[in-house]
Amino acid sequence: MMQEDKIFKILAVDDNTKNIQVIGSMLRDANYNVGFAMDGRQAMNLLLKSNDYDLVLLDVDMPVMNGFDTCKAMRAIENLKEIPVIFLTAMDGINSILQGFDIGAQDYITKPFNAKELLSRVKTHLELKYNKDQLKKVNVWLEERVEERTLALQQANSQLKEQTVKLQQAYLQLEEANKHLAELDDAKVDFLRIISHEINTPLNGIIGFTNILIEELKSSELFDMIKYLETSALRLERFSKISLLITELRTNTLTVINEEIPVNRLVDSVKEKLADQLLAKNIQLNFPVLQDYGIILGNENLLEICFESILDNAIKYSSKDGEISLLINRTEEQIDYTFIDHGCGFSTESLDNLFTLFSSGKHHTDQNLGLDLALVKLIMDTHQGRIEVMNNNYGGATVKLTFTLILK
Repeated sequence: MMQEDKIFKILAVDDNTKNIQVIGSMLRDANYNVGFAMDGRQAMNLLLKSNDYDLVLLDVDMPVMNGFDTCKAMRAIENLKEIPVIFLTAMDGINSILQGFDIGAQDYITKPFNAKELLSRVKTHLELKYNKDQLKKVNVWLEERVEERTLALQQANSQLKEQTVKLQQAYLQLEEANKHLAELDDAKVDFLRIISHEINTPLNGIIGFTNILIEELKSSELFDMIKYLETSALRLERFSKISLLITELRTNTLTVINEEIPVNRLVDSVKEKLADQLLAKNIQLNFPVLQDYGIILGNENLLEICFESILDNAIKYSSKDGEISLLINRTEEQIDYTFIDHGCGFSTESLDNLFTLFSSGKHHTDQNLGLDLALVKLIMDTHQGRIEVMNNNYGGATVKLTFTLILK
């Protein structure tokens, strides 16, 4: 479909003045811009001076330079070779017609020509040229976009390399920190063992899949690799934060400011943070519909981490379409928050060492178990609270947190 407001420019070439007048009249009436030449040489001069002709009507039998030679000359020049040529010829022999097509003409009209036929063919070839030009523009645009995307991928690749180097440097720094911390007290030695034990897996995942990504950018598994990279990075970030918090709690270097905290607010915040995980496994949270879950005197950030760690582990080890329940029991002096899941529970061996940083055996959580429950225990100790963990007879596990209640 041609652009309605575009005025196309046509060059009519014929040594017969009457033919030129007739052609010019028809084309101008059809709203075309028309140029004229009396022979091939004049036509070439006009075409070379003005690079805006959209089509050439070219008489075959002309003095000085005939139509066939003119068409050949046009096809030898880069900016003229794509202009459509329609021959005007009194010769209707098959050899003459084939010769015209062989040297690059798009069509021919025999004399005497019919006005409707001429205008119809002109319109058809102008539409073809217009669409072809538009397609070229689209191809150029697409090539530019591909080049931009290629450059963006190269930049992303470079950034991944830089991040890998930074992570490798961070790893070396942590190893150096391990050697230094090994000279401190037993608590710091335990923390060093956490770093040595835990940091290798996420870092190996990041470094290994980053290298594959660099080598295999066009791999169909690219998306899965990037997701693995993201998961490993998030795990490393979580490990770093938890490790630092454990160290501060164990060495009493964390400044804890206590305040009166409505537990409703804690529960709502944790539910919001874990919403995606709950949705991914379609897990139902069965929490009591209460206006008041109680008020605890403590540090809101630490207690939120405490609640989140318990629920996070319950979600990880609950089956799809499962459920997790929260029971609340209040007395005059204390309040219990009991989290119940229906997952795999704890092994008998791990139940005896749940709060030890480096206990052996299979656990209810992933590789961060030695951090998560140890951290929960430290937070409860800081708040003079208690944590109890047990397996359910029907499967799954129960974690109960007990706090001194502030009555309001």
